[in-house]
Amino acid sequence: MTIRAAFFAALLLAACASPAPAPAPTPPPAPAPMPEPYSQLGRQIHADIARLDAALREPGIVTAEIGQTADLGGGLTVRPLAIIEDSRCPQNVQCLWAGRMRIRAMVSGIDTELTLGEGYFQSARGVVQFEVASPGAWAEWPREELGPRPAYRFGFRRGG
Repeated sequence: MTIRAAFFAALLLAACASPAPAPAPTPPPAPAPMPEPYSQLGRQIHADIARLDAALREPGIVTAEIGQTADLGGGLTVRPLAIIEDSRCPQNVQCLWAGRMRIRAMVSGIDTELTLGEGYFQSARGVVQFEVASPGAWAEWPREELGPRPAYRFGFRRGG
């Protein structure tokens, strides 16, 4: 028994005296991924917003939010005052009617209604066309992924 105890004690002392194994090399950290929504809906909304933002930057389009004034040149201005109707069919839903968006706006001092993509408004200073509204219509808005819905931005063009 004493021989066994001495043998185990020697074995334990030898294990303590041996050098510790070198730590395994750690791989470099992966670059942080770009923030991206996780859901398919979030990706669709981002694509729609990017498409509308590109449309708002087209030549000849002047943008404004509610309460801001868009200067179309030659004394022709548009200031969106309120959204009257936004019944546009949501992007991820099938509808029987496409719906429409109507806003109340001040066009060069005249209080009027403008409808997205339909016709124009003729003033003494020129013609205004309401061509773009962002964000698009969505039945759902994944707030936990995308944050609050952005403010509406409207795009106007001076007509001929």
